Amino acid sequence: MMGILGLVALVSCSVKEDRGDCPCWLTVEADNTVSVNGWFGTRSLFKVNGGFIDKKVPRGLVDVVANIGSFSAPEGQQMDSLFARRIPVDTDGESAFARVTLCKNFATIELDFKDEDDGRTVYDLLATGTVSGADARTLEPVKGPFSCVPEPVTDGRGYAFRVPRQKDESLRLELSNNGSPVETIDLGYLIAKTGFDWKAESLGDIAILCDLPAHTFTITVKDWDGPVIFNITI
Repeated sequence: MMGILGLVALVSCSVKEDRGDCPCWLTVEADNTVSVNGWFGTRSLFKVNGGFIDKKVPRGLVDVVANIGSFSAPEGQQMDSLFARRIPVDTDGESAFARVTLCKNFATIELDFKDEDDGRTVYDLLATGTVSGADARTLEPVKGPFSCVPEPVTDGRGYAFRVPRQKDESLRLELSNNGSPVETIDLGYLIAKTGFDWKAESLGDIAILCDLPAHTFTITVKDWDGPVIFNITI
């Protein structure tokens, strides 16, 4: 009903006029738990909760960006479980419509140390990187300091932590003992060797079995097509 009323309101432009200056009536359908943002270039048009949303917007191209979860990871914390999507909408006509579905914009990295009790090492762990989240308008990776302590897996083996979509191979895992460095594992390099696609619409997850004495790593990529296993020695 709101969309019909909006379209009626837009007919204030005379049919004799150049209708290019008239606004477009944009209707967005999203789940009520989703935050929905409208962008015209770099200009924010609206930011509302989901449902059926009716807004007058400029004619041209409007980006509808919807999300559940935070776009950034404060230093010292793992990435939030960010589900988001950017939908470019052609608003050249009198009306336009977008239906929101979300994509997984984070990856969970699981660590399991071979021949250790519960897959957990005696060393202290710190994951670091140079991507701290996603841009709230474009969803592109944002450069910034990232660090977190991987958490022991509840009712399982090893550790796990979430990372944002990456743009380089900067991810590292630092192992230390009483503050003294022991070893650094180049996670970014290992993940790149598997061909993991950080630009995929929805990101998969990654499990790494670490054999530290042998410097051998068995990596399982859990994408939407099922697990694929790689054995890498460095």
